[in-house]
Amino acid sequence: MNQKNYSVYLLLLVLLPIFSFTSCDKDSDERLSLHQVVNNEIELYYGSKGGVTIIGGDGNYSFSCESPLLKAEMTHSNYILFEPLGVGEARVKISDSSGHSYILKVKMNYKSEKIVVAKVDVTVVGDNMTVGDQKELKEKAMATIPVKVGGGYKFTYTESEEKEETKGTVLIYPEKVDGESIMGTFERKMVKNESGGHSYYIYTLHYKDMDRTFVFMEYNEPATLSSSGFRAVQFAEDLKERFKTTYPNIDQVYTSQVIASMVVN
Repeated sequence: MNQKNYSVYLLLLVLLPIFSFTSCDKDSDERLSLHQVVNNEIELYYGSKGGVTIIGGDGNYSFSCESPLLKAEMTHSNYILFEPLGVGEARVKISDSSGHSYILKVKMNYKSEKIVVAKVDVTVVGDNMTVGDQKELKEKAMATIPVKVGGGYKFTYTESEEKEETKGTVLIYPEKVDGESIMGTFERKMVKNESGGHSYYIYTLHYKDMDRTFVFMEYNEPATLSSSGFRAVQFAEDLKERFKTTYPNIDQVYTSQVIASMVVN
């Protein structure tokens, strides 16, 4: 080997590891992934939409999904919008034109809210009622409340929770949340204020051949004002129609189930 060829050979030996290192770095940089997605999995609620942003790869993205439970659309060059059409699981394969791929698992569930009751109360108003009648009525109204302190409800939305009028199933926990329960159904309606914004919700529950209507609204007792400045909320039920025949002098009678917490699942 002459001196010139030998010099070229040495140069190649020096540059080859550099080319290899650069190539490996490039492959690593181009690996497909999804922004803020952990363990290749996302969860969506039936009736709501959500999506993922693709990063990495060569920028020429496509996807495939054969599940009838999931509607998918690439609304931007690197964004896929999903809409669950049912509950279950679906797999989405995301690819680029260089052959990189990514498998995403999409879990689809009904949205649910678990409510724990912290306090039960009754308000009776009637200037012409005797003290004895007010006390008796308060006891009767208190007995109508379906749950005790520590009990509560679990509402599962079988339609979109974002709709003004929606419905689903309800578990009523008379004694303790996650304990023994009564199964029923419910409808929820949003009531708007004069400006068209949300004011409060009305929940109508059906269970044991009964219909109960609770208004989800602020609980105005000053003592419930927390240090953070937020007032408590309640399920309030107007019972005037139920008791007005027996107590004709009542002006108002309603129960309050003050809510300790609401957990969304």
